[in-house]
Amino acid sequence: MSRGPTLADLVAALDAGRIVPLADEDWRDLRASFTLVDDIDTGLGGRILLVRRPLPQGRRKGWALVEEPRPGEKVIRPLADEAGARALIADRLAAYERMWDG
Repeated sequence: MSRGPTLADLVAALDAGRIVPLADEDWRDLRASFTLVDDIDTGLGGRILLVRRPLPQGRRKGWALVEEPRPGEKVIRPLADEAGARALIADRLAAYERMWDG
């Protein structure tokens, strides 16, 4: 069993702008606190989840991407807004498309 961060630790780290790596099982334990907005299959790099993330002191939810850099691992990247998140997704998809084309 993994001993990943508590929800409070994760919320604080994301609020500070840190990118947080998590084991899959830790993500499974914490994902109910996030609202799934979009689930994108990259074809090469696994799935990218666009989520609304909890913020400290009950403020309105922020934005984040959940990516899978390696099997069994997730990385949560906090973002300021949906436009920034969508731009990063587009960049990721363009990079995967270039890799696919050789």
